[in-house]
Amino acid sequence: MQQEELRQILEKYHAGQCSQAEEEALHAWYASLGDTDTVPEWDVQQPDYLRDKYNEFTLRARRTGRYRWLYRAVAAAAVTAGVFVTAGYFRTARRPVAYHTTVVKPAVTAPLPGMNEPVAYDRHLQLPDSSVVLLRAGSTLTLAEAFNQQARRVELSGEAFFDVRTNARKPFVIKAAGVYTYVLGTTFNIKSEATTGHVTVTVASGKVRVENENRKIAILTKDQELVWQQPRQEIPAAVQLNTARKVTWIGRDLLFNDVSLEAVCSRLAARYQLQMSFDRQVDTSRRVTITDAFYGTESINEILDIVCTTLGYTYTVNDNHVTISGM
Repeated sequence: MQQEELRQILEKYHAGQCSQAEEEALHAWYASLGDTDTVPEWDVQQPDYLRDKYNEFTLRARRTGRYRWLYRAVAAAAVTAGVFVTAGYFRTARRPVAYHTTVVKPAVTAPLPGMNEPVAYDRHLQLPDSSVVLLRAGSTLTLAEAFNQQARRVELSGEAFFDVRTNARKPFVIKAAGVYTYVLGTTFNIKSEATTGHVTVTVASGKVRVENENRKIAILTKDQELVWQQPRQEIPAAVQLNTARKVTWIGRDLLFNDVSLEAVCSRLAARYQLQMSFDRQVDTSRRVTITDAFYGTESINEILDIVCTTLGYTYTVNDNHVTISGM
């Protein structure tokens, strides 16, 4: 794939405007890279900006797109009383795999929590700009009244993982205990500890700038972490680490190890703030094992696509109500 063509498709991918053919081409190109983590060299303008887009895409592709179609292709063969689906099984696949187009279902957007309202459960939130936030239980996230106008400003107390949609004209700014994190589009985790005054910023992809009220503290890139404590004067060094291991909390509720469908849906209802029901043909006691398949930022539709296809069921969406039905 030529670089200019790749640039255009990456732009459309992150804007949610890719056609099916373009998305297939993008994932086929990504699959052709094999398991390398090497970022391609870019000859186009704004190489850092494009490299960030590539990093964002690969992070999502590794956990959702690259395997999701493989799950769908074999799910019909896995419909048994106890179903076992693991991402590890598919990691040996090297060739592009054909997949079947599924019916597009209305996306579900859960209501945002109230101002200064701590969430009682790890919550999946989609912000008005389509950015995704995983808000950890006991944390609060407050959006500025002018959010998504000139800028996208939020205030965090507690811990959250951010998957920020790219918008060069509207910087995304997170305030946490007097520390400001600026970003255009990337994925990262912020933890603010009220008792100690520590603010920890961990970057999964892209690049962020960290400041306090008086000065710039650091520029962080992929797999770097910085811990800041007010009112320290010296700037701490960034630490290199494996971010995926650091932020495993964002996907822990999506690890289904010999769990009944009823229990799976109970978790999803709390995480996405939904009402879920079943028709008479659905056996809610059926057990399923799906491990290492979800990163944590997936929408409810992406989760249900795999769960329902694996069990041979379908689902429909009406506002924030999901109904699971037999075939």
